[in-house]
Amino acid sequence: MGLAGAKVKPKIFLQGLLAITAMLILDAVFVGEDRQAPRLEPPDSKIGELLAKTLAPDNPPRKTVSIWVCFTNKGPSGIASLQAALDRVERELDPRCLWRRSKICKSGRLVDSADLPLFSPYIDRLRPCVERIRTTSRWLNAVSADVRPREVRRIAGLPFVRRVELVRSFRRSEPPTPPLNSLWLDFADPVVGFYGRSFTQINQINVWPLHQMGYSGHGVIVCLMDSGFRTRHEIFRHARLIAQHDFVNGDDDVSRDFGDPNDYSDAHGTGTWSLLGGYKPGELIGPAFGADFILAKTETDNFEQPIEEDYWVAGIEWAEGLGAEVVSSSLGYLDWYTFDDMDGNTAVTTRAANRAASLGVVVVNAAGNERDSLWGHIIAPADGFEVIACGAVDAIGQIASFSSPGPTADGRTKPEVCALGVNNWLAANLEDKSDTYRTGSGTSFSTPLVAGVAALLLEIHRDWTPVEVRRALMSTASLSQNPNNDYGWGIVDAALAADVGWVSLGLEGFSVDDDSSGPSAGDGDGQAESGETIEIAVRLKNKGRSLVSGLRGRIGIANPEIVIMQPEANYPPIAPGEISTADSAFVVRIPWGFLSRPVFFWLRVEGARGLILSDWVPVFVFR
Repeated sequence: MGLAGAKVKPKIFLQGLLAITAMLILDAVFVGEDRQAPRLEPPDSKIGELLAKTLAPDNPPRKTVSIWVCFTNKGPSGIASLQAALDRVERELDPRCLWRRSKICKSGRLVDSADLPLFSPYIDRLRPCVERIRTTSRWLNAVSADVRPREVRRIAGLPFVRRVELVRSFRRSEPPTPPLNSLWLDFADPVVGFYGRSFTQINQINVWPLHQMGYSGHGVIVCLMDSGFRTRHEIFRHARLIAQHDFVNGDDDVSRDFGDPNDYSDAHGTGTWSLLGGYKPGELIGPAFGADFILAKTETDNFEQPIEEDYWVAGIEWAEGLGAEVVSSSLGYLDWYTFDDMDGNTAVTTRAANRAASLGVVVVNAAGNERDSLWGHIIAPADGFEVIACGAVDAIGQIASFSSPGPTADGRTKPEVCALGVNNWLAANLEDKSDTYRTGSGTSFSTPLVAGVAALLLEIHRDWTPVEVRRALMSTASLSQNPNNDYGWGIVDAALAADVGWVSLGLEGFSVDDDSSGPSAGDGDGQAESGETIEIAVRLKNKGRSLVSGLRGRIGIANPEIVIMQPEANYPPIAPGEISTADSAFVVRIPWGFLSRPVFFWLRVEGARGLILSDWVPVFVFR
C-alpha cells in the first residue's frame, strides 16, 4: 500500500469534491452565469485600480498597455444548450486529460463552465479596440490584449465586459554567483560514475535508488514552462517530446530562432529541462528522464523585457488540456503585486495554478530568489494552496542565501520542500550552437529536481492525486517533524516518499574526539586541529519502516595531506526511527600547519543490497 493508502482516500475525495465545489462557486463569480444578462455599469467602475494608476496623467505616457479584459459570461444560453456545450467539450478533451481529472472527480461531469470556450462574438466586437489579442483564457473567461491607453475606457464600457485590469509582469531576479564548491566525488564508484557531476543533486534527494529499481517517470506527462528550450541538445537525445508551443512568438518551436532578433536565448529552459529529464550517462541524469514531455515557452530571456503573466496562464491551460500530470515552472510574478496579494487566491497565475491542481495536475513552482531583495518573500504562483513551492539549498543542505522564505500573506508555511539550487550541474548552450554543460544556481534549478521526483511518485502510484503527492514529499522530507519558513518541510527524499520498501538512512550528525585516549591524539577540546589525530563518530538514522542491519561505512577525501588511518566502521542493527553510531570511529590524522578551513569527507554506507547512503561529513579544521 502507498504512503497515502486506502484509509485516507475518502478524505482525499472529499478534499477534491470541496475543491471542485469551490471552483464552481468561483465560476459563478468570476466567469459569470451563462444565463445572466450583462449588467450595465459605468466604465470607470470596471477599470482596475492598478490599471487606473498606470494610466494616470502624472505617469509617463505609454504607446500601448497590456490588459486583461474579463467577460461577464460565455454567451447567452439556456440549460439545454449549456449541457450540450459541456458534452461537446468533454468529448473533445484529450483522453489522458480526462483520465487525470477522473482521479479527482470520481463521478459526474469532468468539465464545467470554466472549460467552455470564450464567446467568439465578444472577441470579434473587442478586436477593433485593441492593437492585438495576446492570449485567451477559458479558465478566467478573459483575453489579454495590447491596447492604446485611450481605448481602455471604451473597452470598459462594452456591456459584456465585466472588468479591465493590468497584466502584471516580473523581471527575473538572478541570484548571486556562489563560489564553486570543492566537494570530492569518486567517479570510480559505479553509482557516482553513472551520474557524473549530477550525482550531487540526484544523491541529495535520494533519487538513485528509484532509478536502480527501474523507475524513470515512464508514462507520466511532464510540462516545463520556461524561456525556451534547445531541443536538439545532446542531453535530450532520448527524451520523448510530445508537444511544444512558443506562447511569446506564437509558433510551435520552443528553440531559439537565430534569425529572429526578437527570439532570445533558450539557455534557461534548456537547463531546467536537463535537470528534470536529461540523460547522458557519465555527465548528467535527471530524475524523470523517462517521462513524456510538453514544453511551453512562456517568457523571454531578454532582461530588458518583463515577463508577463498572461503567457503563463495560457501555457498551463494548454498543458492541462493535453493531459499534463506535472507542471514544473521556474517562473514567478511580483511586479505590481503587494505581499498582501500572496494569499493563495489573488494573483492571476496563482488562481490558474489552483485551478490546475484542482483538476489533478501536480504544480511545482520556484519559491523565488528574493530573500535579500526589497521584496523578501515568495513569489506568485508559489503561494498557491496546493502548489509545491521549492526552496534551494547548497550541497551540504544549508539554505541558499537567495532562497525566498515564507510565510504566505495568510500565514501558511512556505516553501513546501527544498532541493539543490546552488552550483547545480546542467546542460547549456554556446553562441556557436554547440552543446556544453555548466553550473547554475537559483530556485529555478531546485524546482525541476522536485518536479522530477513528483513524476517518479506518479509513475509508481498512478492513482495518486496532487494532494497525495504533496503530502508524500512533505511528510518524508528532512524537517517533516519541524517545518519552518526557510526550508519548509525540508530536503526531499524520493525513495522514502515513494514508499517502495527501500532502506532509507540519513546522516544525523557526527562528533569529533581528540582526547588522546584510544587512537586519537590531541588537546581534548572536541575540535579538529592541525597536528591532531581525531576520531569521527558518525550517527545514522533509520528513516524507513523496517530494521536495518549489516551496515558498513567508509569515508574518503580527495586531499592527500589528510591521512585516513581507519576508513571503515561497522554499524549495529538500527530499528525504524532510531539513531546509532558505529561500533568504532573513523580515525583521521591532520598534518601540522594545515590551514583553517572546512574539509569534506565522503561517507559511503553499504548494506546487503549495496550502496544505501552517500553523503558528506563536513569537519572544520582549526589551525
